[in-house]
Amino acid sequence: MAGASLALLLAHHCPALQVSLLERHALPDSNAVLSLPSFDTRATAIAAGSLQIFDELGLWPALRAYAAPISRVDVSDRGHSMGASLNAARESEASFDGMLGAVIENAALGPLLYRALEKTRVDVLAPAEVGDVAMTADGAVLSWRAAGAKEADQQTLRTRLLVVADGTGSPLCRQLGIATQEVDYHQQALVATVGLQRDHAGVAFERFTDSGPMALLPLPRRDGIHRAALVWTCEQGDWERLASLPEDAFIGHLQQTFGWRAGRIVRAGRVQGYPLKLSLAREQVRRGLALVGNCAHFLHPVAGQGFNLTLRDCDGLARTIGRAMAGKGTDFGQAGPGELDLLQAYWRERQHDQQLTIGFSDRVPPLFASRSLLLSGLRQAGLLGLALAPALRSGFARQAAGLAL
Repeated sequence: MAGASLALLLAHHCPALQVSLLERHALPDSNAVLSLPSFDTRATAIAAGSLQIFDELGLWPALRAYAAPISRVDVSDRGHSMGASLNAARESEASFDGMLGAVIENAALGPLLYRALEKTRVDVLAPAEVGDVAMTADGAVLSWRAAGAKEADQQTLRTRLLVVADGTGSPLCRQLGIATQEVDYHQQALVATVGLQRDHAGVAFERFTDSGPMALLPLPRRDGIHRAALVWTCEQGDWERLASLPEDAFIGHLQQTFGWRAGRIVRAGRVQGYPLKLSLAREQVRRGLALVGNCAHFLHPVAGQGFNLTLRDCDGLARTIGRAMAGKGTDFGQAGPGELDLLQAYWRERQHDQQLTIGFSDRVPPLFASRSLLLSGLRQAGLLGLALAPALRSGFARQAAGLAL
């Protein structure tokens, strides 16, 4: 989704730029009806600032049909009565179209991004497997071939700017000698779609427990079922046991841990687990090279900031290149969009937002998991401040929404 989003933003902000997108997997048939399962599908929380970016690209009307709006976010700490709530009507400066954000299933978001690319001049090469990459004085040279093609059928692509939009453990980053800094949380994110007895009414729940945060995010109703996306932070040894439980036993354990704020949980889809760690690339730009997506920064899922931070990075990179093209003409220097000064200017603009977002995702979970009386008092004071201080609450909401820039 990072690569497709960046390609769309480049097409929008730099229409004269020639852009190629190499995607390893085959793309969905754009003529096929977008049919989504009721359960067993991952979802992404899109913050208000990200919705603004998609709206500027003209994508929001298509996305809205598959999105569940977030009208309120309830934050609670298990074992304590104090909590905080962010409301779209109250936090209007941190909302978009009357919502704090929206939740969209990845099975819809991905195909809709690629359908939008068909209306641009972006050259989409898929399925394409990248082999070697070499940096040159003029940019980068990639060897690639169509998936399943013979080695002799390799093709060469020359580019003045190579953007690696891979996941963690990127083979291209390893080839380029880009080191990463990692913190293993020794936890798993347990992900599932659950059914609720009552309508969630657009409320997203963030609940902190001894093992870590739990999120229950609204999803569109489907097949007559009220649905929500569950992200449950578990200790390393617990998630396999939980995932292997029969559905009724799993629901009972989930209900006991989460509580009754969302009402009765009546169904649970297939449970999947993802190891949690913080992974940061030690370099995000070089001459002729930029990194976006999980290979640049992979975060703890608390508050669902990973993809939103990536989208703001992509928007910043496209706008930086667009401004340079407008100021210098389409042929703006020998290195073009790969000019080091240009990429460093982009990085300086993005550094503050990245530091705040990454720091929040790294420090908040252990703060709420701690049993220390001192830290318990501090986090209760923080929730009380959010509940009672409009200025503090508004600033927090704007940062979470990606609008405090």
